Amino acid sequence: MISFIRSLHAQVRRTIVSRIVGGVLALFCLISIPLLIRQIPYLLLLSEVGYGDSYILYDVLRFQETGVIYHDLSQEPYLPALYSPMMYMLFSLPGRIIALENPFVGPRLVVLASFLLCIAIVTSIVRTLIPARFTWIWGVLLACTISSMWPWVLQIRADFSGICFSLLAIRLLLSRSRWAVLLAGVSAGLAMQFKITFIAALATGVLWLLIQRRWKDLARFAVLGTMSSAGLYVLYSVREPRMLSQMLALSPGVLDVRGGLRLMHQAVNEPVVLLSLLGLPRVKFSLWPRWILVLAFATMSFAVAGLTDLQAGGNINYFFEGLFALIPVAALGVLRMMALGRQRMTVGLFVAALFSVHFLVPRAQELRYQFENPDTTVESRNEAFRAMKRVLSGRRILSTAPALALIDPRPPLTEPYLLSYLERLGKVDPQPILERIRQSEFDVVITWAHPGRWRGIDHVAPDLRNVIAASYRPHCILRESLGCLVHLPRNAGPVSSALAQDLANIGCVPTPPE
Repeated sequence: MISFIRSLHAQVRRTIVSRIVGGVLALFCLISIPLLIRQIPYLLLLSEVGYGDSYILYDVLRFQETGVIYHDLSQEPYLPALYSPMMYMLFSLPGRIIALENPFVGPRLVVLASFLLCIAIVTSIVRTLIPARFTWIWGVLLACTISSMWPWVLQIRADFSGICFSLLAIRLLLSRSRWAVLLAGVSAGLAMQFKITFIAALATGVLWLLIQRRWKDLARFAVLGTMSSAGLYVLYSVREPRMLSQMLALSPGVLDVRGGLRLMHQAVNEPVVLLSLLGLPRVKFSLWPRWILVLAFATMSFAVAGLTDLQAGGNINYFFEGLFALIPVAALGVLRMMALGRQRMTVGLFVAALFSVHFLVPRAQELRYQFENPDTTVESRNEAFRAMKRVLSGRRILSTAPALALIDPRPPLTEPYLLSYLERLGKVDPQPILERIRQSEFDVVITWAHPGRWRGIDHVAPDLRNVIAASYRPHCILRESLGCLVHLPRNAGPVSSALAQDLANIGCVPTPPE
């Protein structure tokens, strides 16, 4: 190919190489889109898309029923509501409008809509900073390539909703309207209403206006940002007196530096980060103050994410805000790669080949695998869940599999990992639950067939696991679509015998005798 290109006219050669580079990047983005879309079937899943969904959903449903978010911890399920009030309010809206058989669907639609809004706002930022024709399309495409986000677009979390307001604050600050500064302050403050760690937009806006010596705008931005962040939390605390103590229940946290570094490594390995590094030299000094805002926002967001993700409960979602913030710079990186193909053809072809080997080919192989092995687990998992719900409805259940715990309208435990975490911190007394297990109060106990750990914390604390083993015996394993182990009381009675028959009827596979 290189010899053929060299035989052409110089201008034609430069154009061909530039288009090869652009084609490689475009193909990588286009391959990513169906991989992102394949998450959509999970919208109708009756159980969790991601671990922790059920724990949040239960608090949302309880808020819809009682109007209270932060309940008395002396009552079941004994665990605090960790997140900001605005998240529970937002996720409760679909259920207040229409009652669905699957309560997960409404909140998932909110998360998906928030993700799409994030793409729309960051694309607007790209168009504002890089007015070149059609460059904004790269903003859309690059946002779809961030594979770390794909499994989270339907998980019930407040990240994308908060990021929407963070990005909106930056977009408004890029506007030349004086009124935009006021709205930017409100937006920056509202980002913190969904996740208290989303301080990057507010802090960056204050520093940026300070550097520019726009004193009046600085005062307006800071005041409105404070009112819509700290001010709203003060109002919430009047109505929800337990709010602050429950939101800070995990402080000071269990430190896991190695796990935090692994997640940071995963984040910086996203192609958007590499492209943004290539794009930095293309930043136009004529627009330097506006680029400073975006670059400072990305830097601040990554710094906050890196520090807060050192605690063992954190995950890759802490870095989503920073990855979105880098997309405008990554779009410049795309333009630079294409320009490199025009200016230095050999270097351009080398970079295109390197990008293909490290990013394009692995993603193409992943897409091929997905087409050859379509995911058909949603319906089978829903069928298994419905069968378990029919068998367990009306019975006393203790489940360390959170989705099955919600079959009981008043579950004694909704999040075993959180219980284990709080035990490590010495902030919870598990004895009420342990004593009820010792007394065999529950008709059935359900655990994961293969219990795991996350960042050094057991999903099921050793004392809870030991008490279950002492009072209950493994009876059967649910089909692989749920992957749970069902335990019945050791002092089995008529209720257990009837339940054992019902479990056999739905295909629960008996475990070998102890």
